[in-house]
Amino acid sequence: MRLFWICLLAVIIVAILYMVIHRLLINRATIMVRRRAQEETDKAVNAAIGDILAWQKVLSSEIVADVWGKGVLAFEYHFDYQKQQVNLDEFTADKLAKGLNAYAKRNDLQTAKNAAQPFVITDWWTYEGILHIDVAYLINEATVEYIDDLKRLNHHNNK
Repeated sequence: MRLFWICLLAVIIVAILYMVIHRLLINRATIMVRRRAQEETDKAVNAAIGDILAWQKVLSSEIVADVWGKGVLAFEYHFDYQKQQVNLDEFTADKLAKGLNAYAKRNDLQTAKNAAQPFVITDWWTYEGILHIDVAYLINEATVEYIDDLKRLNHHNNK
């Protein structure tokens, strides 16, 4: 009977160790993919904004909340558009989206299989003189599904 309990305890310990190690490896891989995607998106955003506004300011991003899932590669940028003297009638989400996708084409960036384009601007808003821009890099299925979810939400809210 004692041998049974020792074997059962050993199996439980091995199972727990396996789950912990597996989780650490998965999280590490996810962080590496997100970091690479964030660096590439930062390059694209800075190049596109530089082309449109003819400035050398470098923006860095923050990850959009993990509410939608850990694999979602969406990043937020913000800057004081009034201080930078940016006219929002001339600098639009459409112009930035075209610039981002032109950058992607020039640099042969990969995308998810069912993505029409590599970058999508998911949000564009101002608050107290700060322009906030959310950009998704559609390199994986989770981000494509995130974009589909946002489209469904927008469609539902516009009814």
